[in-house]
Amino acid sequence: MSRLLLTLLLLSASCHASATVPLVRAELSRNYGLVIGDLLQQRIALGTPATPLMLSGLPPGGRIGNSLWRRSATVDIDAAGQHWLHLDYQIINTPQTLTVWSLPALTLSAGTDRLAVAGMPFSIAPFTPAQAFDSAALPLLQADQAPAPVALAPITLRIQLAASALLATLLVWGSMIGWRYLRRGRHLPFARAVRDLQTLHMHADATDPLAAQRRLHHALNDAAGEVVRPATLARLLANSPYLLSEKKALADFLDMSQAVFFGSRPVPDAATVTALARRLRRLEQRHAA
Repeated sequence: MSRLLLTLLLLSASCHASATVPLVRAELSRNYGLVIGDLLQQRIALGTPATPLMLSGLPPGGRIGNSLWRRSATVDIDAAGQHWLHLDYQIINTPQTLTVWSLPALTLSAGTDRLAVAGMPFSIAPFTPAQAFDSAALPLLQADQAPAPVALAPITLRIQLAASALLATLLVWGSMIGWRYLRRGRHLPFARAVRDLQTLHMHADATDPLAAQRRLHHALNDAAGEVVRPATLARLLANSPYLLSEKKALADFLDMSQAVFFGSRPVPDAATVTALARRLRRLEQRHAA
């Protein structure tokens, strides 16, 4: 007797586990006037406010057949406490004629219960009719027209004018830079000294032996604004720090000039003086640039 009772209890539990809960209510946002690309929302009531159904999982998104795409599945609760399952679909295909399609039937799991949702029909129209008009008076569709050709002559003229303006600007800038370079070569103290020393080399036979040394002294005096001697060399370098790299050579030159003046040393070679003047000219031009 106890075995029979246990068997009946197991059968009852099994039947209860596979029971299908009757559907309370399902709604569709619209049933008519749909075309490809439109959105549909299906609302499914989950039980009642007093006894809501808790779904084990939501229907997956993605393509449904050839014509629908399930975009999302969410559950919310309205003001009355009713649980609703919202399923959003998008139509991704179109028929050739006005016809009736339907959303797919669903079976939702809620623990041991199953909630059956029948398919919901809706009407869908073709995107365009197969033949809009029967009138023979309308012309046939024409081929795509090519765009109007662009007049290139004004564009070419503007390019030429812009290129001419650019060339003129470059020439003006080049002329200004060249003029500044020539001006530096004519007016800077050591640049003028190098030019005069080159002239002295061309007339070496009639040149005073001390002419090269004297000419470089004049350039140093012009650069310093005073007579440069060993005692005043520090002021020259303080006012013209770009000459600091030649500090030793300048000190040696001034010491040698003083020794030559007092007759204790021979006259220096003009080439040595000219080489020092050229190095000073390079430093001077870099500083002026």
